[in-house]
Amino acid sequence: MKRAYILLSALAFLIVASCSSPNSDKPKYVFYFIGDGMGIQHVNAAQLYLDSVEHYNNQTSISFLDFPVGSFATTYAANRYITGSAAAGTALSTGSKTSIGTIGLNADHSDSLFSIAKQFKQNGFKVGVVTSVSIDHATPAAFYAHQPERDNYYEISLDLARSGYHFFAGGPVKDPTGKRSNNPGISFYELAEKNGVAITDRLDLVDSLSKTSKTILYNAPNTASGNSLKYEIDRKEGDVSLADLTSAAITALHNPDGFFLMVEGGKIDWAAHDNDGAATIKEVIAFSQAVAKAVEFYNKYPNETLIVVTADHETGGLSIGNYLNGYNSNLAILREQNVSQGELAATLKNLKVEKPKASLNEVKDSLARYIGLFTVISPDDKESKELEKAYSVSFGGATSSKHYDSFNYNGVNDVAATGVAIVNRKAGLGWSSYSHTGSPVPVYVMGSGDALFKGSMTNTDIPLRILKATGIESR
Repeated sequence: MKRAYILLSALAFLIVASCSSPNSDKPKYVFYFIGDGMGIQHVNAAQLYLDSVEHYNNQTSISFLDFPVGSFATTYAANRYITGSAAAGTALSTGSKTSIGTIGLNADHSDSLFSIAKQFKQNGFKVGVVTSVSIDHATPAAFYAHQPERDNYYEISLDLARSGYHFFAGGPVKDPTGKRSNNPGISFYELAEKNGVAITDRLDLVDSLSKTSKTILYNAPNTASGNSLKYEIDRKEGDVSLADLTSAAITALHNPDGFFLMVEGGKIDWAAHDNDGAATIKEVIAFSQAVAKAVEFYNKYPNETLIVVTADHETGGLSIGNYLNGYNSNLAILREQNVSQGELAATLKNLKVEKPKASLNEVKDSLARYIGLFTVISPDDKESKELEKAYSVSFGGATSSKHYDSFNYNGVNDVAATGVAIVNRKAGLGWSSYSHTGSPVPVYVMGSGDALFKGSMTNTDIPLRILKATGIESR
């Protein structure tokens, strides 16, 4: 009888062991990726594009689609169902809902909410915050700042200087002296220097600075509008990428005691606000390449690493399929577009300055060169008339009947917006909004503690589950 009991006990142990996750240890290296505006259709479209063109920049798949855990999270704010980046960023960083426009405070601004980044720092982890937009933008700010308005860029920058986090990277702060906010005071740069922040625009100095400086702030050089990295579709050789920043962060943060790194793909959202399918897809691909850097790290430390990928909200109401194309899609034609909608608009604006009376055919030449219209992509008669009307607005002074600029981050003209809309339509993409939507967002997880993320959730659950996975008690 005793022998049977021992055998049964041994069998039970083997069954439990076989069912246990190989990543049962608590992680000490935590990656938190946030694709701003990235809904499930943005991810699906990016993968479909890669499948359609065979490869793009030597990439054939979205890096996080094979993660063992995949789920969804709702994104509503405390005072509105369709959220904004500040409220959603705060939810993802603190585990608490807040009101629209609020950074790191509760809904009525009566109390501070502390991010998991701060809690990791207090528990001996090095902390990094990386973004493809300005480092004082809503999502990164939610991990270190406490402000009633997301546009308090000067005050947010001062919070950054005081944070004591080890590494920051992105575009430069927008209002370092308070001039923009009409609230001038101590310079951000002065306070940063006082608090031991080393500021550089050279990635090759990050490794050496990490050994001598309390905090490193990497400001990307040669930025685009809004102090952001260039869109992936516009990026040229020598321009820094989100993957480059992620690699630099890993170099700066890696240590035996562990680190927490938040990485935001901020311009997925901007491209989707523009309803620019090609730019949106390539931003998701650039984001995927950044995640791939974390996967490379995970492969070296599989039992000590946790990678969480999600989004703050969906932008644009993107669909694969539209009412004109029915069941047909052809995302491969998006490879004919080689600039973002914003860059196309800037090119056409320059054309107008150089030739105020540029002909429709000259404008069509630009559309052919930059987005493939009239060459690979042929507008039908209705679309050609649509472009002629847009030309009369952009180059003839007619009044626009469109609302392309209602949430536009780049500034567009009607010709650029109409041309890109036609390309999207031909590719089989549909858009329902120039703003955010209330759609749930995807959650992809791999590594130690990934089983905690199974099942549907709301956005505030994600940071709390990260803390639980690492054994840190939430505040």
